[in-house]
Amino acid sequence: MNKLILSASFVMISSLASAAYEDHFPNYFEYCTGTQWKLQNGEEGGSPGHGFTYIHGLCKDYRSSYPQVIPCSEVDPELRARYPHDGVGVSLDKNFSNVMWVAIPGRDLTFFGDKERKSINSEDVKEVIQKVTDLKVFQDVVHKGDIPATLTYNSPEYLEAVADATLGTEYAVNWARELHCVRIPTPTKKIAEVARFLNEANNQFKSSNDYIWDKFNNNCAHLAINSSNAMGINKKIKVNQKFIKKFTNLALPSNTFLMYSDLAVLGKMPSPKLLSKVLPENGFYPVQVGSLMNNYPVYPSGDKFLTDGLGVLTAPRLAKPHKLLATPEKYEQKYMTPRNSELKSNALVWSERYTKLLNALPKSQRGSKVEEYLQEQLNISQRIISVED
Repeated sequence: MNKLILSASFVMISSLASAAYEDHFPNYFEYCTGTQWKLQNGEEGGSPGHGFTYIHGLCKDYRSSYPQVIPCSEVDPELRARYPHDGVGVSLDKNFSNVMWVAIPGRDLTFFGDKERKSINSEDVKEVIQKVTDLKVFQDVVHKGDIPATLTYNSPEYLEAVADATLGTEYAVNWARELHCVRIPTPTKKIAEVARFLNEANNQFKSSNDYIWDKFNNNCAHLAINSSNAMGINKKIKVNQKFIKKFTNLALPSNTFLMYSDLAVLGKMPSPKLLSKVLPENGFYPVQVGSLMNNYPVYPSGDKFLTDGLGVLTAPRLAKPHKLLATPEKYEQKYMTPRNSELKSNALVWSERYTKLLNALPKSQRGSKVEEYLQEQLNISQRIISVED
């Protein structure tokens, strides 16, 4: 009972923190890795688990029945009122064949199925399946699963079967999996760029119907990494390589969490010289105020999912011998301090950092984009501190 009360309190605190976060960062990229899932009937998901992204400022494009996305700022007001949301979860499935990904409207639906933390019963499952069906999440999506394959394409029965088969992977992910997440603020202009990338990624399969998931080099982690590359956060990763190259190109969901943590949360404070190189192209640097890690314990076992003893596979990282056997759990035990996970504590640290950088700025960079960027980030940090006080 005490564990359940603590878990419910955690979601309440997380929701409040999320609202405050979005007040200060209207656009951001969030990556989460989830453990494997287990059904009450004994079926289990793969040991690598699953990875997905949530992008705040990006919306599901309801002008198209086929899955597409659009910057929320460009959504028609009538559609905005009919399907209100301020961001989308982006996730793929090995059983898709004419799309690479689907868009889930809203962070709470993507993560928590719009339900408080509790044991999920059959009525909750029925309700959330109806919700994603009403939101047309799987409209025009070909799913190769055993049950959907027996039903009339795009019929109500088909769409419900697809929603049931993807619950806990594409949406309401935390019902089935423990989540380890990293959030990274991005400029507004990056939303249009990731929309273009994602739409092109789907459109290549719209007519050909030949999307093929590959656990080694075309999986959920590859999509996440290349989506954040489109936003200027990291280098891209190649997909669909053959033979031995695919093993040197390996991307696992849990390792991708470690990558984003190293890149944005634990990375070194940028120097003015480095900023002068990256700002003209990207307009930001991922090691910044608001780059945070977080953990969401899985929901208690319910009628559909068994959530005890969930595992996840993490591969040794040969490129980082000092962190060779790191896992998401070990990272969180060591690094998920208030400064790396709580907004105000993070802002206090970054306020000092930005002040030092500005005071040490050489005369040659006074009045430059570097000074403008640092001052803007300092203002954000101080605004967070004052509001949270």
